[in-house]
Amino acid sequence: MKKIIKLTIYIVILVLAFFFAKDNSEAITTKALYFYKKYFIKEIKQDLKSNDYKKQENYENYSINNNTILKNKNDLINAVYTFLDAGYETYTVICDADYLDCVNDTRELVANKNELTDISNFVSPYNSFEKINTKIYSIGKITFTRVPRYTDEEIQKINQKIDEIYNNNYDSSKNIVENIKIFHDYIINNTKYDIKNDKLDSNSKSSTAYGVLFENKGICSGYSDTMALLLDKMKVKNHRISSNTHMWNLVYIEGAWKHLDLTWDDPVVENDNEKNILSDKYFLVDTTTLKSYNDNEHIFDENIYVEAK
Repeated sequence: MKKIIKLTIYIVILVLAFFFAKDNSEAITTKALYFYKKYFIKEIKQDLKSNDYKKQENYENYSINNNTILKNKNDLINAVYTFLDAGYETYTVICDADYLDCVNDTRELVANKNELTDISNFVSPYNSFEKINTKIYSIGKITFTRVPRYTDEEIQKINQKIDEIYNNNYDSSKNIVENIKIFHDYIINNTKYDIKNDKLDSNSKSSTAYGVLFENKGICSGYSDTMALLLDKMKVKNHRISSNTHMWNLVYIEGAWKHLDLTWDDPVVENDNEKNILSDKYFLVDTTTLKSYNDNEHIFDENIYVEAK
């Protein structure tokens, strides 16, 4: 019965649109959809199940917004952030009738992997993505589907390893900075930088925490994912941060945001037989210190990573 009522209302809207448009079929359809969305579409009801890795943190540029009606681009960006942070498999939103650029903004956003990566850097590594698929319906309804970076099996194995590392190394007699240093050193001492991955000649999973923890090989995303998981285990507020070519960790410690870069604290050795080198040059440094190094790899967008200013 409800469907019949809705259909009747929609037909009436179409007739009214035709009466007021009197120009062409495209204008009629546009006006009909506008009236339909404006007055008859309410919040979307969907069965949403978040996972255990949601953080629900609000930042300067990204915040949790469970309102599924998008009124502007900021709502769109926060919808994607909310979707990723919760670890939803799918998430549906709808464009408000007055948000005319909604569909185009959505297409541009999902096509820009760098922008999506920036958003993803603020959520758990487990809730990041390999790809985000999007389905756009004629009435402005949009469904996001996340293809995860980590499989359920990988997450289970990684969690067991993280628990093992934490239980064997965390020292309750030391403060939080000292314990972060313990895990910083552990990861570096048990990992070598995967030069082959840089040359696109590696079969390793070194771009993920799995590669770091089970293959003892990593690149910047693998190092930063692993450190992020240990920071989460310690309940230390953190997120990842990236430039065009590099990724590292940003950590809120002792009332300030500090940079933590395990990749650059693990200098490359060409020979596997060479002794692993351990540095702490990039251990919890402020932005002024980071910039003073002039290494051309830590040039980040301060309009996105506002916390790091």
